[in-house]
Amino acid sequence: MDINPILQNIYEQPEELVRVLDDLTGPKLEQVLDICRVVHLSGEVVLTSMGSALYSLMPMYEAMLEAGMRNVRLIETAELIHNPERLSRNALYFMMSRSGESREVADFSRWVHEHNYTSVCVTMTPDSTMAVNCTYALHDIASYDKIVCIKAYSSMALCGLFIVSMMDRDVPDRALVNSLKGAFSWMEENKESLLQAIEGIGFLPQADSFYLISRGWGLNMMRSTSLWLEETAKVPANVMSVDNFYHGPMELIRAQGIAKSKTVPILLDALPDSRSKMIWGYVNDATQDTVYFGTNPDARAANRFIFPDLGLPAHWMMLVQAMYFQLLSYQTAIANGIEPGMFFEDGWVVK
Repeated sequence: MDINPILQNIYEQPEELVRVLDDLTGPKLEQVLDICRVVHLSGEVVLTSMGSALYSLMPMYEAMLEAGMRNVRLIETAELIHNPERLSRNALYFMMSRSGESREVADFSRWVHEHNYTSVCVTMTPDSTMAVNCTYALHDIASYDKIVCIKAYSSMALCGLFIVSMMDRDVPDRALVNSLKGAFSWMEENKESLLQAIEGIGFLPQADSFYLISRGWGLNMMRSTSLWLEETAKVPANVMSVDNFYHGPMELIRAQGIAKSKTVPILLDALPDSRSKMIWGYVNDATQDTVYFGTNPDARAANRFIFPDLGLPAHWMMLVQAMYFQLLSYQTAIANGIEPGMFFEDGWVVK
């Protein structure tokens, strides 16, 4: 039986991550160390891209903050192009792009090259415009996705995370590498059962939209989830902190009985405390159709998905969590009678 390309790419993901990790810890290690040295010398690190690759930078951004780096910012490349007077020659511009040919990253790579600014990129296309123009280019060897960035999201995120892990090291952290391989094995062993569990969310066909709420690093994971839901399933998904959600948008959930559209709340339970528990309790008082992702097996929800303890920090766990939310976007499309990942625009390079 033929398998949908999106689902095939999701299922290929764990083995591809192992391949990329082996490449980073072996043949690419010296190149990674060169990039680390450049990062150390930079007055500021600007992480930038567009589309899915911008989201691939988010785990790296979280890892840098966790490592104590305060000279780092994450920004859409279009903002840099439209405001060149705000660029600093002391900054390192770090880009990601699967193709290296998407309009903004290709144009910006030309600009930094022409103006002799230092730049680094991670790409799956080593002869691309971006790769040719950047000072340093790291090739992500993962195989291409059919359309939507699935493997590309996680493999480029892995590259960024690994660079941060090597910032103060000469050799890879063997315990970390072993934990990552254990996590990727867990993903391989559990991918089909995860899909079966997500198939059990009975109210997906009635969901007109989603509200994705979290905190801290979880917000960046939810931003990626929003993109997958909108690209793969054509269902809008808003993202907000659980705290800010309570300051007004909570009314969307309370108004389910009178509103014309049905909004399904989904919580990624990052940095939980008594207040987030209270807010989520009110959400469940207002609607029976809720979805919880986190580590609390007693959390209130119609459907709970409990992450395994794989011995990884939160920013590394985003690689594992991504598969949950990619499968959610796939199943949402199926539930709504949409071919997952179908695109009205031919090709996957945004010009």
